[in-house]
Amino acid sequence: MPHNSYHTGAVAFKSYSLGRHFFPEKDFVGTNHTYDEALALVGDTMTIHPQGYATDKKFNNIHLLPEDLEVDLSEQAATWKRNGKPVSLRILPGHDYVHPSGYKIRLEKHPASTAYKLIGTAAEGTYCHKPSTVSGGGKSEISKSLDDAVIYGNVYIGDFESDMQLVKDIIERDYSNCFQPQFAELQARSPSRKILSLERSLGSVVKLLTPKNEYTTEHNAFISGIPSNIRSVVFAIKRFYKPEWNDDWLCHFSVDIVNGEASHDLKLDDRKLAGSYLRVGHDHVNGGWRTFKLRQDFISSSKVQMEDDISASIVVPRSQIPCLPEEYTFPSLKITQNCEWRLFQRPDDAIYPGYDKQTEQGMYSFDGIQLVYMLSQFSSYFSHINFHKDLGGEQVFVSNFKPIYEEEMKDLTERVDFYELFSHPMKNHMMRSLKEGRVNMCSAKPRIWHGQQTKNPRYLQVRPDVARPRDKYLAQLGSKFINTNPIPCSV
Repeated sequence: MPHNSYHTGAVAFKSYSLGRHFFPEKDFVGTNHTYDEALALVGDTMTIHPQGYATDKKFNNIHLLPEDLEVDLSEQAATWKRNGKPVSLRILPGHDYVHPSGYKIRLEKHPASTAYKLIGTAAEGTYCHKPSTVSGGGKSEISKSLDDAVIYGNVYIGDFESDMQLVKDIIERDYSNCFQPQFAELQARSPSRKILSLERSLGSVVKLLTPKNEYTTEHNAFISGIPSNIRSVVFAIKRFYKPEWNDDWLCHFSVDIVNGEASHDLKLDDRKLAGSYLRVGHDHVNGGWRTFKLRQDFISSSKVQMEDDISASIVVPRSQIPCLPEEYTFPSLKITQNCEWRLFQRPDDAIYPGYDKQTEQGMYSFDGIQLVYMLSQFSSYFSHINFHKDLGGEQVFVSNFKPIYEEEMKDLTERVDFYELFSHPMKNHMMRSLKEGRVNMCSAKPRIWHGQQTKNPRYLQVRPDVARPRDKYLAQLGSKFINTNPIPCSV
């Protein structure tokens, strides 16, 4: 029976840092998907190139490549064989390269350095659905990307000489007997592959150095004895290793000498390496963020938000739904549909400039901002303050944000310790507001109520799947490939 309730949900696709090389391993892409079969599934929605790959007609930065593709960041190229001859295609930032299994590879710049890395994203996502959730129940945490909560710092090393010796021992170790006998014969590729071999991906190294039941007791004990900072350095070396280094990789890593003593910030060819840290809450007593070190290969899941607050849903028998994955063996399934064009968001973390980039982007990317300010203690009384011309062709409705006049906006933009922390969209918004000289708002300035900032700032966000239709399109394309569904078949 259809009903409405306070739902939230997103489809989350596992993503991986592939380092500098991608090889179509069975764990990632399986063995049952071919380029020709994928072409048959997409029909006439792609342009086929004579080199043996296809480009989507709707989004020309989405490409379908053959099943034997390999991607090498050192060459900045994807390669495969066509009619027995090697073919190469330059890979570019902002493009997605799709394996016939639906697995997606992209080239992405590190947020805190000039380095680029290969990112892999799974074809099939997990629908994270939370029904009947009250305000404050964690809806945004499910639907939003984790990227805004990730900050970057240096890769720490203790004593350079002794720590790098430990790293060298790990890299040169023989792993041919790491699996128990009954599991060793099930491996598609030999576990004896060297850590720095191109035949072993960064993800494979992470698995190799993570305890598993399939490993021998000796190997699990060895893994457990590796200090976390040493493991991070091994992953960093694997991430940046180039084949032309051969066995002489150690000379590319160093630390600075400060006041006659070795420092602790690891450098690659005279460039400091960056590590990822997760911000989890703010310490309001002592100040600062509570942070936790992430693995060197950590990449947040790619998400497609499906619902927020008001959704229509219905439970139907499985037999009435075509094109389902084989593992969907449940007798019935719940189907949900978002009922809203805009989502009523409470951006609690936007008070920290630059933290909530989605909010800062959402409050800038529209053709008008309608400020609504509660002028009295009664929530039913509002006053429409102003319409501000910005980009796009829409208006964004905000409530419980402080109306900022020209003089205060000038002060905010001149305070470098405040203004420079924002992302570019909010910076541009503030400068444009100042130039036009009209009352406006700032995402980090909620209204003042009884001498304190309100805890209930709100704005209407255009649904991410509407604002960024390519993300949803790419996700659906991957799902169709892995489930071998023809394009007209809905997922």
